[in-house]
Amino acid sequence: MLPIVWQAQKTKKNLIIWAVLFIAVFTLYVFFDILANQTLTHMFNTLGLTLFIVHVGVNFVLALLTSTMLSLTQVNLTLTKKEPKGANSIPVLSFVFGLLTFGCTPCVVAFLAAVGIAFTPLTLGPANLTWKLILLVLISLSFVYILYSIHNTTCKVKPQNAQT
Repeated sequence: MLPIVWQAQKTKKNLIIWAVLFIAVFTLYVFFDILANQTLTHMFNTLGLTLFIVHVGVNFVLALLTSTMLSLTQVNLTLTKKEPKGANSIPVLSFVFGLLTFGCTPCVVAFLAAVGIAFTPLTLGPANLTWKLILLVLISLSFVYILYSIHNTTCKVKPQNAQT
């Protein structure tokens, strides 16, 4: 089933959906960096060129994997009318993990406190790069699982009214 889904992904409509998803997710990750570091310029001045490029590169890969996962799941759903097992839960878990770990720490604490959840964040490494790398591993595992689920999706073939 996976080759059929990849082929359907290459249609103009699905490529546009993928591009919009990619831009939205990448913008969201960059926005988290801006919230956590005041500005991208401040982040660049604080971390230096190498770590800044690593952060942007990790954001790019995270957005690429997430948008591809969501797009392939949507194409599979359209073709088979059946969603792969865990297709929603794993990316949502990854997104929540990313939101709570490498976004704007004071914003997350204030938001959760507003809804009555006590939360103490742990900030790690240069601008929370450690959390981003953990999230990258989690999303990579999710991506592999989604590909496996799509590959093992079966369709029920409806018999045609054949005259014998």
